[in-house]
Parts: sequence; C-alpha cells; structure tokens
Amino acid sequence: MRRPSQFTTVLIFIITALVLPVVTNVASAALPERIKPYVWLAWPAAAVSAVVAAVLDTRRHRASATAPGGGTQADNEHRLRRAVDDLARTVQRQWTAEAGLRMLHRPQPLHLRWASTGRPVSAGASAVLGHDVVGGRPLRLRLRGGSGDIVTAFTRLPRRRLVLLGDPGAGKTVLAILLTLGLLDQRCTHGGPVPVLLSLSSWNPRTEHLHAWVTRRLIEDYPALANEDVFGPAAAARLVTGGHILPVLDGLDEMPVGLHTEAIDGIDRVPPASPVVVTCRSAEYEAAVAAGGMVLSTAAVVELEPVGAQEVITFLSAGRVAGDDRWAPLLARLRERPGGPLAQALSSPLMTALLRTVYTDPAADPAELLDSDRFPDRCAIEGHLLEAFIPAVYSHRLPSPGADGLDAAPLRYPAESARRWLTFLAGHLQQHRTHDLAWWHLHRTFPLVGRRAVGLLLGLVSGLVAGLGVGVGVGLEVGLAAGVAGGFGAGLVAVPPSHPLNASFRLRRGLTSLGRRFVPGLAVGLTMGAGALLAFGAVVRMGATLGGGLETAVKVVCVTGLSAGFTFGAMMWLNTPADALSSPGSRSVLRSDGLVTAIRIVVETLGSGLLAGLATGRYGFSIAVGFTWALAAGLGGGLALGLAGRWAGRFQTGLVGSAWSWFLLTRVWLALRGRLPWRLMRFLDDAHRRGILRQAGAVYQFRHARLQDHLAAQESSAPQSNPIPHLRTPAGSHQPVRASGGQGRVAGDHC
Repeated sequence: MRRPSQFTTVLIFIITALVLPVVTNVASAALPERIKPYVWLAWPAAAVSAVVAAVLDTRRHRASATAPGGGTQADNEHRLRRAVDDLARTVQRQWTAEAGLRMLHRPQPLHLRWASTGRPVSAGASAVLGHDVVGGRPLRLRLRGGSGDIVTAFTRLPRRRLVLLGDPGAGKTVLAILLTLGLLDQRCTHGGPVPVLLSLSSWNPRTEHLHAWVTRRLIEDYPALANEDVFGPAAAARLVTGGHILPVLDGLDEMPVGLHTEAIDGIDRVPPASPVVVTCRSAEYEAAVAAGGMVLSTAAVVELEPVGAQEVITFLSAGRVAGDDRWAPLLARLRERPGGPLAQALSSPLMTALLRTVYTDPAADPAELLDSDRFPDRCAIEGHLLEAFIPAVYSHRLPSPGADGLDAAPLRYPAESARRWLTFLAGHLQQHRTHDLAWWHLHRTFPLVGRRAVGLLLGLVSGLVAGLGVGVGVGLEVGLAAGVAGGFGAGLVAVPPSHPLNASFRLRRGLTSLGRRFVPGLAVGLTMGAGALLAFGAVVRMGATLGGGLETAVKVVCVTGLSAGFTFGAMMWLNTPADALSSPGSRSVLRSDGLVTAIRIVVETLGSGLLAGLATGRYGFSIAVGFTWALAAGLGGGLALGLAGRWAGRFQTGLVGSAWSWFLLTRVWLALRGRLPWRLMRFLDDAHRRGILRQAGAVYQFRHARLQDHLAAQESSAPQSNPIPHLRTPAGSHQPVRASGGQGRVAGDHC
C-alpha cells in the first residue's frame, strides 16, 4: 500500500484544522436554512480529520526513519558517530574544568596508592582474566599501582570491569575523575567507548534497569542528545546499548543501604561485553556482598591504601613559601610518629587537603594540632578540620574564575552567614536522604500544605493569564471568571515538575513536524473539554440552566480541544533540543527553564485562551457565554487538566508545570526567613568555585559526604543516629558491626 506523501498529509491537516471550520462559519449566512443548524459539526469533523492527518504523517515519519533502504540507516550511523565524538569532547571539557577547581594537579597531586583488595568481595582470577593458569601455575590476580597507573591497569583487564574501594575520604572520586580523563586522552589515539562519570545516588535498581538509568542521565546531563535531527532517533539509548559508553559509577555507598545488594546484582546483569567502573566505600561494599552472597562476577576489585606520612610531608612541602617555618613542627611530628593520631588523621587525602586550606592564612598556626589536650586523637583532629574549613575558605580565599573567565568581581560573603546557609542546605539534603542539591527540588523544604498553597497560587496566576485571552472573545469579566476557575481547579491538584526543561527555540522544523505534535496537544485540549463537559452535566443536574443544550456543549469542547491542540503543538514544535552538546550547569539550566516558562505562558496559556475565546465568541460560534458557563467550563477543564498532570507530567502547563516558578517562590520564602541568600544560584556557584561544593551535571554536591554529615549534624537540634542510611567504618577497620538502633551505621565511627 502506498504511503501518504508529506505534502498530502500537511494539506489535509491545513484544510481540516483551519480552512474547513473557518469557511463554514463565515459562509453560514449563504447556506440554506435547513443546513445552518448543522454547521457547527464542522468543528468536531475538523478535530477528527486533523487527528487522522497527524497520525498518518507520524506513521510515514517513523517508517522512513526505520527503513532499511534509501541510505537512512547509514545517515543515522553517521549521526551516532557524531554524537560519540561530541560527547567525548564535552565530557573532557567538563571534568578538566572540575579537576582544575578541585586543584587536583596543584601544586602537585597527592600520590594515591591502590592494590587488589584482601576483602572477600571479588570473583576468582580466572573469571576476571578469562583463563585459569599461566605456564602451568594457578593464576592469581595481583594489581598494584598509583594514581598514574590506574588507566593502564584498567585497559589491561580483558573485561574492563573494575570496582574501586576505599575508606571515607580516601580519594575514590578523585581517582575516578583521573581515570575518566585518562581514558578520554587514550581514546583520542586508540578509540573506544566514552567514559561518563555519573553519581549513583539517583538510581533505584528495583524500578529501573542500569542501561535505562544511564540513558536517562545522559539526556538530563547532555540534553542535546535528544535532538533527533542532529544525532538521530534515540541517540542516548543507542549509545548505551551499542557499547559506546563506559559508565564510571561513583558512590554506590550513597544509595540507601537496602539497595546496595540489588545494585550489585543489577550491574552484574548488564551484557558481559559492557565495561563499567564502580566506586564504593570498603565496608559498605563488603557488607552488601556478604548480605547478598554475590559479587561482580568479572570485575577486578582494588582498594585505596591510606596515605603514608612521607607522602603527606611531600604534599604539604610543595608550594611552600621559602622561609615559612609554620609547618616545621607539624612535619617533624609526622616524621617522629608516623603512626600517631596526626598521621592517622592525615592518612585520608580529604583531611590532608582540608589541612592545607585551613592553614593557608599566614596568621594560622598548624602547630596547634600538636596540642594533645585539645586534640587527643584522630577524631578530634578531623572534627577540627571540618569545623574550620568553611570559615577559612571565606576568610582568605577568593573563588576560582568561572569557565569563561569573565565573571564579575567576586562577592565577599560573611563567613558566619555562608556557614548558616550551607548548614541549612546540608540539613535539607540529609532530611531527604540525598547528596544531590538540585534547585528544582528545593520546594521540598515546604511542608505538604505549603506545596499545596504554592501550586494553587501558580494555578491562579496561570488561569488569570488564560482568562485575559478568553476575555478578548467573550468579554473580560466572563473570560477572567473562566480563567481563574480553571486555574483554581488545576492548581488544587498540581504537583511540582520532576525536572526542569532545557531547550533551544529555533524555527527549524516544517509543518509536518507541527502536525505530529498536534496529536498530544489535542489530547490535552480534549481532556480539558471532557472535564468541562462533565462539569456542565453536574451543573444541569443541580438544577441550573446553561442554555444551548448538547450542541453548545460539544462546540465548547471541540473549540477547547482544537485551540489547545494548536498552541500546545506549536510549543512542542518550537521546543527543540539544542544541536550542540554541552553539560549545562545549574545556573544555565535555571535560565533555560525560565525561558521555556516565559514562552509557554505566552504560547500555551495565553494563546490557547485567546483562540478559545475568539472561536467561542465574536469570530466563531457567537455563543452567549454567561458566568455559569464560564465557571463550569473553567473549573471542570482545569480540574481535568490538573488530574491528568498527576499521571502525565507533560499535561501540566503554565506556571504550575514550571520548575523555575516553584523555585522562585521557594527561594523568596527561604530568603525572607533568612535561611538562604536572595541570590542563591550565585552563592552556590561561588561555593563551588571555592571548593566547598562540587558539580555533577546540573546538580551540586558537597565536596565530600563527611562535610555534609558534619554540617547537617549541627542543623538538627535533636540528635540523629544517621539520617542518610550509610554504613560507616573507621579507617583500617575491615569488619562492619551494626549498632543497635542505627540505620545501617557501623559501630565505632566516631568521626
């Protein structure tokens, strides 16, 4: 059967959706009297015909995209290769900049040593290396090296699967970044998959396959991959399933304890040819393996070793000012007592880095750490460094410049205010058991009643805008009544959006694309119309008289559906993913969502109201709409739209469906209460460039979980055993022991 051409389907769409209703209404005066009562049927006929045209075109588009002949498949492969190369360059820029902010190479990197773990958490050597004996002797897997050897060791593994363990603050994330950058450098000459570093904290292996989660994260972190015109259909999914991505999964321990075993099983279930890297705290991984009785069957497992006293001395001595003797007593103590409390504390790269930051100020004296009365043990030293870190950073350290180097003069935040704001944020993250500071989730600081109030307010404002459009056709008073009633109904059941919108508005698509996007828009409109129809029936049953009967009600439903179909479809047509890959930061995502919100409120909210008002009123059916009609249609349609939005987020429109709007009201409320600064995003960016926060895609995280835990403990007035269900273990301990009443906490973790 011959498929309809593009011209045919577009022509059908234009004639049925635009020309037919308009012509029949304009020419109704010349029609015979016996035909005039049925002229209104042109509108439902137009709605049905437009759906048929759009469906036909969608089928033609899908058939051409998957056709084996005609060179389309080759073109898709070319676009996929472009996606691979663009992604590699983007990831390299992203993590090179992050490594610079973390000063991983300045003045010289702290040497990290690792070796095959002695814990019972790895498969046999034959499973990892693929053979049993070498030269007649049993094979043993013995890996050892430093931070500069990790790339070579990984690429020599036949299956290229690696688990990297370490104690808290041992440098797992740092080594993961160095491995990612090293593999990207190697890829330039030898090819291979693109390593992508992802935080595991948002993965739920019970509800999402690892490949599906990685695909979703790629689209969230690199939105241009959703652009089918540039990178082909389902580019992110094909990158993952085609072996073009090497997931570097950081922080399995940051997931809830109950998911650790299932996460290991989920990672092990991916195809054997898929390479992967996983980082986790040693005790948590050992406990998960013991609980589930399974390991990553083909992965080598290595563990970071504590930093030796001599390596700490070398690191602290690098970059010192000649003649600066402040460090001499501390360095002498490290030489004298390489196993003492000071050396134990500084065996963690995190604490060594904090030490150098805290005592950068010439007025600060690191020799105070030698006072055994103030600092009798390792935990006292670590607590002091965590406590002094933020005041030191804001007292004498300017933030690093932004990526473009064109930032305005850096702001100087009072150390006490900065600490108060960061403490609040740490408590918020701890309360919600996450490490990801996403601005679009900040509304969770509101109680449930507060979120209901915010949704209602945003719905009313959106309804007011739509009512202004409706009022052009049926009168301002009636239009505002319908709009406000609709906004009240939608806002009453509104839920915040799960993720911001990141898009690029370019008029690069033809009418065919507009036709395809008319279908979901029409579904939104007909949902609203159905709600209005039910409201009409309810009003009639209560004894009210609407006038016009079923004919008028069907006219209103069809007008609403077509109006929303055009405006919602036009918005999706305009809303095209960017064609250049980049890893957007939090501030750029916020700006993008704000732009989407502004255009949506004009195109969708005001536009649909304007079309519905004109078609219903003076330029359409000339229906005499009263307040009862307006209130019933608005309340029923808005409530239907809001309920549909709870099941399908795309149904939410206006300010209710805008993450930017929710964030704006939340930020204002928290700033008025003194919990956060007014210019929150600028403060977070400043904290990132000062080294307090780190950036992972569009979310911020505290530099280390230890810092978040330390601040969150001070935010809560009541003692908490461990709000985030991590296992904790002191350095050097290999046997986790559960404490009674804790949530997976390891007894003995005093720090």
